[in-house]
Amino acid sequence: MLRELVQRWVNHKVLVRWLSRFFHYLDRHFEARRSLPPLNEVGFYAFRDLVYMEVRANASKAVITIVDKEREGEQIDRSLLKNILDIFVKICMGDMKHYENNFEVQMLEDTADYYRSKATIWIESDSFPDYMLKAEDCLRREKEIVSRYLHASTEQKLVEKVQHELLVNRANQLLEKEHSGCRALLRDDKVDDLSRMYRRNHKIPKGLDPVANVFKQHITDEGTTLVQLAEESSCNQKNYKRFWRSGSSPCQKIHRAP
Repeated sequence: MLRELVQRWVNHKVLVRWLSRFFHYLDRHFEARRSLPPLNEVGFYAFRDLVYMEVRANASKAVITIVDKEREGEQIDRSLLKNILDIFVKICMGDMKHYENNFEVQMLEDTADYYRSKATIWIESDSFPDYMLKAEDCLRREKEIVSRYLHASTEQKLVEKVQHELLVNRANQLLEKEHSGCRALLRDDKVDDLSRMYRRNHKIPKGLDPVANVFKQHITDEGTTLVQLAEESSCNQKNYKRFWRSGSSPCQKIHRAP
């Protein structure tokens, strides 16, 4: 269906171009005096009303299905998708409303569903660093999809949708993951993983707020531990000195509240 639509569009553009040439005098003088639209516009509007409006829903669903196949690693006909989406863009002579309303909205909804499902699986099976690597790779691939066949205006919307599903909605779960969350990365000085986390989250509005809270608690805990160790060490030194002077047993370690 998509290939047939592209072929009919190509044929129609050729016919409209020759129609304008055959009736050049009519197009240039008669229509101008009567304030009528040029034949070129009339030809495209005819294709929009008689063909595009009939197949737009099925075409949009078909394109989204093929995009999901590429996300799963299948080989697809990218030039076919680009030609189809060019129809969505050009059918109204530069007006983007058909591309946005008849394709982009559904595309973004499908993207949200796709990555919501992926996030549910990955959050259970992967460590925090592995999950971030996958999220980073997904964002890179979505940008490539835009560059290959989607309109450039879709990129920011698509990236924000992927970030929302993979990172924003899962922020607390990721940061608190046992053995691999933000606390574990700070504790083990995993600089590369922490840098990756920062690079991804700082691009999201308020994305660093939960990270900052974990970092603040980590510093507080580490500082408290160091103070306690210093106090215990000081106490032990004093008690050993008393022990050697008096010959009595050293006191037990004293734990003070921070």
